[in-house]
This record gives sequence, C-alpha cells and structure tokens, in this order.
Amino acid sequence: MAKAAQFADEVTFMGQKPDMAPSKAHLNVSEELRSSTMSLNKRSMVMDEDRFEDQFLRCSICKRRFSQDNLPRLLPCHHSYCQPCVLQLYQTAKEQRQHLQSSLRTITSATLTTVSVNCPTCRSNFIATDDNIHKLPADHRVVQLMDFVNHTERYTISFCSKHNLQPLNFFCELCVRPVCRDCTVLNHKEVDGHLVMDLEEAMAKYTPVLETAMAEMDAEAIALEEKRLTLENVSQTVDKAKTELLADTKACMARLRNLVNEREKALEAKIHQEIEKEKTKLNEKGETLLARKLTLETQIGRLKQAKEENNVEDIFHIHQEVKEYMSGPALKVREVDDGIMTSFALNTRDESLLASRINNFGDVGSKVETTASRTKSILRNYYRNNSSAY
Repeated sequence: MAKAAQFADEVTFMGQKPDMAPSKAHLNVSEELRSSTMSLNKRSMVMDEDRFEDQFLRCSICKRRFSQDNLPRLLPCHHSYCQPCVLQLYQTAKEQRQHLQSSLRTITSATLTTVSVNCPTCRSNFIATDDNIHKLPADHRVVQLMDFVNHTERYTISFCSKHNLQPLNFFCELCVRPVCRDCTVLNHKEVDGHLVMDLEEAMAKYTPVLETAMAEMDAEAIALEEKRLTLENVSQTVDKAKTELLADTKACMARLRNLVNEREKALEAKIHQEIEKEKTKLNEKGETLLARKLTLETQIGRLKQAKEENNVEDIFHIHQEVKEYMSGPALKVREVDDGIMTSFALNTRDESLLASRINNFGDVGSKVETTASRTKSILRNYYRNNSSAY
C-alpha cells in the first residue's frame, strides 16, 4: 500500500534557502518530485510516505525524525544529521585526538582546540571547535520537506492484488468489492451482469445506508448499555440481599443456640438435683445401718463384760434389752436385700423429632420484583454523569 498527497500547482515552502549548493541527493528528490508532478498533470503525487520519511526526514545515524526541536544540522559536505549526533561525532573525534596527544606528547597548544570530524556518509572531514560545532546551520531543504509533508493533504490508496499498481477506483455491486480499471475490462464486465460504478459514486450511494446502520447500532448500543446497567444494579441488590440473609440466618441460629444452651443448663441442674436426692437417701440408710451396728456392738460388749464378771443379773437385764431391741421390725435395705437400686437416664424421646425439624428448619425464599423504578433512577444518574458522550 502506498500513500498519496494532493498539492496545488504552485507550492510555497516555508523557510529560507541556504546559501550553498544543494546536495546531489536533494537534487535527485527535487527532480523526482518535478517529473512526478508533470506526469500526473501537475495535480497529484503518489509516493511511499514511510520510505520518503526514512530517506529524507530522519537522521541517518539515530533514525529519529527531524522536528522543530530537533532540526537537521548541515555539514560542509551537505549531509545533515541531528544536533545530538553531530555533537557525538565531534566528541568522539575529540576523545580520539586527546588520546593521540597523550601518546605523542608533542602537540602544540594551538592544535588543542581544533578537531577533524569525518562525515559518516561520504567520509569527508572538516575542522571543528567547541564554538563552531554548535553554530552549524540548519538544513533548510529538509525543513522545507518537513513543512511540505505537514501541510500536504494525505490519503491512502489501495492497489489491486491482481493488477500491479492499479488503484481500486471502482466498485462492483454484484461482487460487493472495489476493483481497478483493468478489472472492469477483464473480470467485471457489464455484459456479464456486473454493475460497476465509480468508487466515489458508490460511497455517495451507500453512505446513507451506512449512516442508518450506524444510527441503529448506536441505538442498540444504548439499549444494551441500559440493560447492562440494570443487571449491574440487580447484581448489587443481590449481593446486599446475600449479606442480609447471612446476618438473619446467623441471628436465628444464635437464638436457637441460646435456647439449646438454656435447656442444657436446665437438664444439668435436674441431673444434679436427682442425683443429690438419691445420694441423700442412700446416706440416710447408711447412717441408720451404722447406728444399729453400733448399738449391737455396745450390747455385745456389755454381755462379754458381764460374762467375764459372772454377773448373772447384768447378763439377764442386758439379754432382756437385746431381746426387746431385736423383737422390733428388721431393718431392710432394698439395695442389699432385694438387689434393687435407682437408675437414671436422659429422656430423649423428642430428639429424632427435633433433629428432623432442625434439619428442615428455615428456608430461603425468593420473589420476583419489578426493576422499572430502580432502573429509571440508575439511568438518570448515568446519563447525567455521561451527558457529553451522547
């Protein structure tokens, strides 16, 4: 693909013409421009802009493009480079000269301020100093070319892939594709049903269709954006509902846990109460047994003492007391005599029912609500903040 530029019959360049003979390269480009202009009836010029820029508008050393802040500096040999590259050439030559001076040690003081700089293109040299290297003139021919490119109308030309260097200036409605002049004669003949028109005519014909399609697409884009904003708002609402539902669930479960904890404390208190009550009964029975045992042991002791003393009277009286004591009802302990004791167990008859209810406790319901009012509010805020875009 090449690029073309339109310009008037007479072109006025900005800047002053340098007071020196033009270089051969610039004479060549001027001659090419003149011959191209004459071949196109002095109305238009076709050129490869990228190649033109690389050859004439960029420094051949650093490849940076020339500009008003980076003007080309003209050497005495009529080759031009940017100011930083010229200074680098001078600095390199100066360092080489200083290195040579330090080796020979025979250089006079007059030669210390001058350096011979070689042009990278033609290898010709010129004498430069710290003062005049900064005073090299700008290459006004390149400046004129820069001004020419900046003030020239440019547009892109597409060329036919089948016919070399033939611009695509026509349009075939049947094939729906741009064609060149040779295509209209060889492959897109009107006798074969092809309707060929000028490319500008085709643009004028289909521009209203394109504008209508663009308007419809713009409307569709606005509608899609409205829907997207609505969905974004709904998504934010759903996130808020999620937070509220999680908080409600946590609070509900906390209340149930509090009830379970309270019931657990009540059951623990009941266990302590029932166990202490049974232990009290057992302790009372044990104390009764102990008291009866002590009474019998006392009587046995008295009888032994009376027998040892052969005191028949005491033996008779003690025997009568023991007989009366033993004639009473026998002390019966069911835990020993009947082998029966009190047992305890936690009554969980409702556990399975409660477990089932807990497993099915609570639910998350949903309902459909209108988003019309919420959407209108969102869209009003959106268009208010983005009114410049519409």
